[in-house]
Amino acid sequence: MSTDDQYLRTWVEKQLDECRTIALRYFRSSGLRIERKADRSPVTVADRRIEERLRHAIEQAFPGEAIVGEEFGFSGSLTETYWTIDPIDGTRAFSRGLPSWGILIGRVEKGQATLGLCDFPAIDTRLAAVLGNGNRAYERVGRITHRLALPPAVKKLDDAVIFHGGSHWWRDTPFTEGFTRVVQGCYLERAYGDCYGYLWALRGAADAVIEYGVKPWDMVPFAVLAKATGRVLTDFSGKPCWTGPQAVFASPAVARAIGKILRGGQ
Repeated sequence: MSTDDQYLRTWVEKQLDECRTIALRYFRSSGLRIERKADRSPVTVADRRIEERLRHAIEQAFPGEAIVGEEFGFSGSLTETYWTIDPIDGTRAFSRGLPSWGILIGRVEKGQATLGLCDFPAIDTRLAAVLGNGNRAYERVGRITHRLALPPAVKKLDDAVIFHGGSHWWRDTPFTEGFTRVVQGCYLERAYGDCYGYLWALRGAADAVIEYGVKPWDMVPFAVLAKATGRVLTDFSGKPCWTGPQAVFASPAVARAIGKILRGGQ
């Protein structure tokens, strides 16, 4: 990791430390109110305050750089370098007191996803990767940090553990039948949604995470973590992609097999 890479990661981690305090102030609070956005998805004051905090920090440290966030959309100049923010990935879980939510920060430079961090305040865990000198990914649990090194990938779908965010996201889509075939044909399927499923995939407990309906702020961090750990993040055609709405996080071989089924191939 170069000096600039190390500085950037350290700077973002400092911001996440401060955002943890905001998130945990509201988590499992009896006074937490859940509102509905125009698309009927939930939002809380924690979502808004964390994104406001991160936007202000980025604007001060990197003036003029664009930001794309879940709650406040796009700001800055339209370029191929920008930041992504998902202040609470898993607001439904957050609002019900479940610990599976996280804070996501990503950075795209010249059209390439280069930095990704995912913080899980409720379980004191953080994933981080910067693509630069070494392309390394790390997990921090409490005060202990170790490098993520995944075991050898399985080769076949019927040996694979597949995570997804829930079957209802696949209903009434062009991929409903393919999704059913994937989960019926794998070794084990579980609905660990949002960033929580990726945590276990990056620990080697799952072989793939598949999603439909995701956005860039959901995916940029995991595009970086995928590359740093020998995995891929693609759309269903197999093209590297972090913009959504399609996502397959897996080893290259398993991603190809899943994509073929989702597209309707035999």
